[in-house]
Amino acid sequence: MSQDELSGVDVRPSAPPRNIEDLDGAEGRAIYFRPHRYQPSDLGPVRTVVSVSVSGRRFECEMTDVSQNGVAFEWPADVEVEIGVTIPELSLSFDQHEAYSGAATVSSLRRREGTLVVGASFIDSLMNVDDVIALRDVKSYAAAGSSGLGLESAPWRVEGHAEFKSLVAELRLFLEDAREHLAEVERVLPWDVVHGEGRSAAQDALIARVKREFADEFIQRSERIDAALRTAPLGDIPALKEYSQRFLQSYFIEAPCMHRALFKPLGYPGDYEVMKYMYENQFAGPTLFAKAVSLAILTTRPGDAVRFRKNLVRDRLSEVIDRATPGERPLRFLSVAAGPAQEVFELLKQRRSIASPLEIVLFDQDKGALSYAYRRISPIVSARWSKEVTVTYLHDSIKRLLRDPALFARYGSFDVIFCAGLFDYLEMPTAVALTRNLFSNLAPGGELYIGNMVPSSPNRWFMELNLDWNLKYKTHEDLLAMGRSAAPGAAVAIREEPSGVNPFVVLTRV
Repeated sequence: MSQDELSGVDVRPSAPPRNIEDLDGAEGRAIYFRPHRYQPSDLGPVRTVVSVSVSGRRFECEMTDVSQNGVAFEWPADVEVEIGVTIPELSLSFDQHEAYSGAATVSSLRRREGTLVVGASFIDSLMNVDDVIALRDVKSYAAAGSSGLGLESAPWRVEGHAEFKSLVAELRLFLEDAREHLAEVERVLPWDVVHGEGRSAAQDALIARVKREFADEFIQRSERIDAALRTAPLGDIPALKEYSQRFLQSYFIEAPCMHRALFKPLGYPGDYEVMKYMYENQFAGPTLFAKAVSLAILTTRPGDAVRFRKNLVRDRLSEVIDRATPGERPLRFLSVAAGPAQEVFELLKQRRSIASPLEIVLFDQDKGALSYAYRRISPIVSARWSKEVTVTYLHDSIKRLLRDPALFARYGSFDVIFCAGLFDYLEMPTAVALTRNLFSNLAPGGELYIGNMVPSSPNRWFMELNLDWNLKYKTHEDLLAMGRSAAPGAAVAIREEPSGVNPFVVLTRV
């Protein structure tokens, strides 16, 4: 790729070249060349002054038009003039830049709205009109939406925030150096060590080294940037967002997870493909540098929290299976906004026995997510749990989920309902209403697990500034209040995952 392509400049000609014999000229009387005459309106912001000396007196006159060989201007009212008279001193200035000074001959007289307009031809030299037009162009240029070059109103400009700005700039330099050094490492290593899908001792060592020497420092720098942003007034955030993107965006989007979260092909950032990167392949990308950025981003505390919350749900489901006693009805689990259903996949893969019949409903509005979950889970069920486990893949809209409290009624009451990520996008009134609806589907003793990121989550800055990934963060107090408001008779508690970033509020039907 050329430097022009990298810089984003379109260097292609606007039209193909034409043969010189096909070029057009003038027609009719226009074939006899005469210098073009410019009106004051043609000169934009350039101020023009015609100064003449007549009979020992000096007058400044208003110009009406000008060309290379002459000028027309309003003649002083109390001075006699006629065609053929020589004006001994005439000067023509454009914004105080003198373009002509010398004698001129009166070549025409005409009346305009009661004012005498004199046409005078230059005697001593021609005037360089090109310089005047260039002066006009320099003075009249303005960037779109600006009265000037646009620099004074650049969207990244904001006073203060020196720590945030310096930390972002330093991270840019760190990423520049990392890309250069990792490119050299990639050149000397075998292709399969860097890009092979089959893990090897060499690849494990490479990942460990990238984690130690790149990702860990990236995470430390990222958390410092996040802390520096916390004190910024809301009104300054758009400028700081532009600042962060200008410095870092081209590096971040080399990581496939960042690219997908930014461009949101399904309309929202945390789709099941992004979750797949978090669960299955944190070391993904077309280059070693891209893989390093992926690893760093996906092993920040919010990334760890996504995996920890999945483990918490998986282990709780396994505990419920272990304590169950065969009864008149099967155990029932419901996953709301299931995505790739990683916790269910791991549960069924890891379990050695399932004593009671188990019915699982996976709900998601994304058919692709359900298709992926089906592709992974169905073979396990068929091979190991065909008599014990039934999985229903329910494709419906979030809109209906929020509006229809009876959406899951046909599947019976559930022992565990869990929703790990959807509430991150819900305002409190909507969250309370959905919690109430989900709680109504619990069996006696059943548990509802609702996860939500907390406001103190570090690394929010790049999610919000560089990815337009904005969550509805809720404190522990918010989650407890939500649960108590939705289900006043429930036992309500907070359960933490190890990172402390993504707690669950747990509602138990007593």
